[in-house]
Amino acid sequence: MFTTLRAVLPGRGDEMPQEWLEREVRVEPDHLAAYAHVCGFTLRDELPPTYPHVLAFPLHMELLAQAPFSAVGVVHIANRITQRRPLLLGEALSLAVAVSELRPHRRGRVFDFTTEVHVGDELVWEATATNLKRGDGDDSIRDPWTFEDPPITAWWTLPDDLGRRYAGVSGDHNPIHLHGWSAKPFGFPRAIAHGMWTKARCLSSLRLPDAFTAEVRFKKPILLPSKVKFGEAEDRFAVLGHLEGVLSE
Repeated sequence: MFTTLRAVLPGRGDEMPQEWLEREVRVEPDHLAAYAHVCGFTLRDELPPTYPHVLAFPLHMELLAQAPFSAVGVVHIANRITQRRPLLLGEALSLAVAVSELRPHRRGRVFDFTTEVHVGDELVWEATATNLKRGDGDDSIRDPWTFEDPPITAWWTLPDDLGRRYAGVSGDHNPIHLHGWSAKPFGFPRAIAHGMWTKARCLSSLRLPDAFTAEVRFKKPILLPSKVKFGEAEDRFAVLGHLEGVLSE
């Protein structure tokens, strides 16, 4: 099961929706293989740890369509994933997604998508995706996140069509990721890489335990095409200047 939804949706609600949305899914092997290829994962019977985010994305967009604002201008600024054990190809997955109330941010207002994945009664995966709706911010608010850059271990060359390729496997067709001409009206000189592609590419480069938490901040957009530096240490990883992440068991 996989559904593609356009990311540019009109808000039609008066407040953030309160209900949880739920859906049962089984992973399609061909789609999993395409996702793994785009993001750098080795194809296995275990799902990439970022893959449930893609499965939940249509539910995120369904909730966002009920918000009191348009999805245009919404930016994914942080993401936290906890995998309690590897998810296996062939397992029936139960997804549940909710969205938080808006809260102030120095550049606007933020809200969280909370996603849970169960296999039967077992909670196997959960995530929080923090998003920013820009405008009317509170400059007195600061993020307490601190980070020390890890040593550089690789250079990655990212092609011009990366955003279109990731959109094809993720369903996220936000115009800022597709072409330079479609990104410019939103203030970007060229298309930018998806934040969740960047996180996925980082995790595909690490030796991950079966159970872990990976939390990232998306610090700066990656223009496409580009060449970027990847760094890793025991408890943290980064695309230098763009993404900062910590890893814990």
